[in-house]
This record gives sequence, C-alpha cells and structure tokens, in this order.
Amino acid sequence: MNNRPHVVVVGGGVLGACVAGRCAARSARVTLLDAAVPGSGTSSTSFAWANAQKKRPDSYFRLNADGLAEYQRLAEAGIGSGWFHAVGNVEVAVDARSAEALEATVADLAARGYAAELVTPRQAADLEAFIDADRIVAAAYFREEGWVDAEAMIADTLADVRTAGGEIRTHRAVVGFEQAGPRTKVLLADGEEVLADYVVCATGTATETLLEASGIRVPMISEQQRKQRAPDDERYTAVGGLAFTAPLRTPLRRVVHTPDLGLRPSAQGRAVLGGDGAGSRVPRSDDAVFENGPRLLERARKLFPAMADVMLDAVRVGVRSIPADGLTVAGFTQSVPGLYVVVTHSGITLAQYLARLVADEVLGSEQAAALADFRPDRFAAAARA
Repeated sequence: MNNRPHVVVVGGGVLGACVAGRCAARSARVTLLDAAVPGSGTSSTSFAWANAQKKRPDSYFRLNADGLAEYQRLAEAGIGSGWFHAVGNVEVAVDARSAEALEATVADLAARGYAAELVTPRQAADLEAFIDADRIVAAAYFREEGWVDAEAMIADTLADVRTAGGEIRTHRAVVGFEQAGPRTKVLLADGEEVLADYVVCATGTATETLLEASGIRVPMISEQQRKQRAPDDERYTAVGGLAFTAPLRTPLRRVVHTPDLGLRPSAQGRAVLGGDGAGSRVPRSDDAVFENGPRLLERARKLFPAMADVMLDAVRVGVRSIPADGLTVAGFTQSVPGLYVVVTHSGITLAQYLARLVADEVLGSEQAAALADFRPDRFAAAARA
C-alpha cells in the first residue's frame, strides 16, 4: 500500500513547478496538471528580475527579500547555477529628478538591511560596459539582485518531479474543486475527476475564474481593468510586454535599469527589454501592444550607444498575475479545506522560497509565520466588512 500523500498541483508556471518540485522532494506523490504546456503562460513573458525593491508593506518586502536570499542559499548549495544568475543590478538616473528618487530608494533599502549602494557614473560604467558615464548623472548598485531563466528553472524542477516518480500531465484544463470526504476532488474539463490528499492551485491569471466555480473569492487585476497606477506602484499594470534583441556582439553582464527601461542578459546572448508602456494600457487584443518593442529599443538606443546597431528579434505580450490588493496569496481555503491557493505578482523572486513554505504547510503541521499576512480568506473578510 502506498502511504505517500498524493498532491495535485494545478498550473505549471514557475510557482506551480517549484511547488511540485518541493513536494516531490518531501516524498509526496505529485501530479501536475497544466491547461497547456508548463511555462507557456505568464512565466514566459516575465522580465524575470529577482529583487525586493519597492515592495510594500514591510511584510511583503521581507517576503521578497527572503525570496532573493533563498536563491543565494540554493546557489551556495550548488543548486540553480543554470537558471539563477546573481549578476547584480545597476540603476542609473538621467536628470535631477530621477537622481533624487534613486537616492531615496537606496537610503530606504539600505536602512532595511538590503544590499543597496550609490555608485558614481564611472563606477556604473565599470560595472556594465553598456553604460556611458557621460549620459547619466547618478547610479546605484544592488549587488545581490539578478535574473532567472524561468524556462530552465521549470525544466529542471519538473525533471526532478519525474525522477521522484511524479506525473506531468499537459493540456489538462481544470474547471473546479470539490471536497470528497477527507480528500479533495479536482474536476477536469473533459469530465475526468482526480482525487488527491491535497491540491495546490497555482494557476496565475486564471485563479479568480477557476476558484469562483468553487465558491472561493480571490480577486485578480484583469487586463480589462487597466487601472491608473499610482507613482512607483506597478500593481495595476496587468498587461506587460518584452522585447528581445538579436544576439549582441558583447553581451550584457548585469541587469540594468533606467527611469523608463529595464535591460537584462539572456541565456542566448540577447538583451531582454522591458519597461513602463509595455502594453499596460491596452488589452492584448489591440495591435498597439506590439508597438512596444520598437519603443523600448528606441529608448535603449538613446541612452546606450552600444545598442545603436542592435535589431529586434521578438516581442512577447502577456498578463501579469496580480491579486487585487497587489499582495501574495498563499493558504488553504475555507470552503474546500484540502485546497491550497498560491498566486503572486512576484512569482520570479518568490518561486523557490514560496514553494518551500507552501510545501511545508501542505505536508507539515505548522503554519509559516512569513505567510500570515497573505491568506486567501482576507478577501472574504473584506467583502463581509
């Protein structure tokens, strides 16, 4: 008789894959169900910058800082060298206003114990050759930040699941959940039903619609809402896009940020560009989202001479997984006690750390103090109030 607990993970993005991996590592029998192919959703359109900047409130900042530290811990253990790249992040200011904002950010983060320091324009150029010291007025370096190759991380993690005897089932859309005595039933679109000891819903942007069918409220920011965001607040930019350049003659060494643009290296020697205006004001059905690629490349060429002859290779547009209040959701649901839901805007930064906490809660007996502020029942409580 098999006494291993059966855990069904629904959703094969970075969070679902990492949760499946952590549960398999704890000797659970894991089945991962994905409506398409693992990693083909939001994870494939993320800028994939691992960081804890501009996270509020403090509990959310700490969660992200610990998420970044988890990558560092894994790296020290020899895990993740193929997907976590701790190259550091250089941020530059181009005028007095952006310089003042950057100085304030560094002061705030440094006071919290975060690795953040101001550097001179010349030092910034030494850290990253793409930076022209004469075109910037101030800079900062965040040495513990980096980027994650989400595709590689998902592939490695799911390989570990298979090695542990787990099952990866693609093109298996889930439409609902039901409690079945002490177990939880997963209802598939084709009529199949899967029984599990525990179910983890990690379906990203589909979370709200899927859980509604089971009477569970976890509201998400949709691409149709397109709310006006507050200064330095990215919670309401649901639609996002990336531009991928052709391979560079001299690849980027580090993540680089300007006031309106982000650049990072890629495993193929390309630069990945992202930034405000990345289609966030228009739905994906509008052709205008694809104007973002040339727009981002134009911004890069103005500030970085090394980008003058670089050509675009591809543009991707997707919807970010953002709960309505901008904060992570992680915890068991009340109406279906065996169902655990996890969704966050910070999926890349939190993937490994959050997966460990989730696996501990699902397969253990203690609740993680770090997740106390992020339980799904806060939405039901707010609705009643």
